[in-house]
Order: sequence, then C-alpha cells, then structure tokens
Amino acid sequence: MRKPGGRIRAPSITAASGLLACSLVMLATGCGESYAEAVQPLRFSHAVHAEEDMACVDCHLRAEDGPYATTPGVATCMLCHEEAQGEDPEEPKVREYAESEQPIPWVRVNRVVGHVYFSHGVHVKLARLDCAQCHGDMAALEQPVTRS
Repeated sequence: MRKPGGRIRAPSITAASGLLACSLVMLATGCGESYAEAVQPLRFSHAVHAEEDMACVDCHLRAEDGPYATTPGVATCMLCHEEAQGEDPEEPKVREYAESEQPIPWVRVNRVVGHVYFSHGVHVKLARLDCAQCHGDMAALEQPVTRS
C-alpha cells in the first residue's frame, strides 16, 4: 500500500496474530509438544562408555550412513558385557535381558514428526556434523536420556 507522500507501507501484523500463527503451525506439525519424562529400564551412563573411548556409532549403528541411528539392542550390549565389566548393579540386568531373549525396552524420546524426512547419514557423512552438534554432550550424561 502507498501512504500519502509516496512511501510504501507494508501491512502490519500484530504480535498476537504472529503468535497465533506460530502456535497453529506448532500444533499442526507436533513441534513444541510437551511429553512426560520417560522412565528408562536401566540406569545407563553415556559418560562411563565414553571414558572407554567408545564412539557413538559403536552402539548407535547406522548413525553414519542410515536414515536413523538405532537404539542399541541387547546383542550390541553383549559384545562387551558377556562378562562383568565392573561393580555397577545395573550391569547384570543387561545379561538378564539377553538370557531371557528379551530386548531392553528403551523408551524412545526423540521423534521427528511424520511428514518430515530426516537422514542421519546425510547429516553425518555429507554435512560432516558431529553428533554433539545436535544432541549435545552426551558423553557427559550419567543417566539415560528421559526427554527430548
């Protein structure tokens, strides 16, 4: 619109209507949803595993080249935990899951909404992003992830 005097005036959007528009987009896409804190089946320390010089991809298979990083299965854990590795009272539980041939029932806390395609492989291989750039310093966590 042209204002008297020849200046062009852009239509104004109030803060309230902008907030409403953002809220509607967030509701439609699932972004910004609040989830309850998950209760994980084991007290898992990323820090202890990082101290052993393990890389994220040692447990989260396909993170470098697949569409998503896998949640470690009990077979992956058993590669190192067939025998006791320390005194942690949680560690024998890993072997109990393996002996019962039951998966460790990790609760997934990170999800991408259904209409979004995301590939870890593209971000890790092509963009050369380090896991910590998106996931933070997981190597410092003493407890399992309980919310995204």
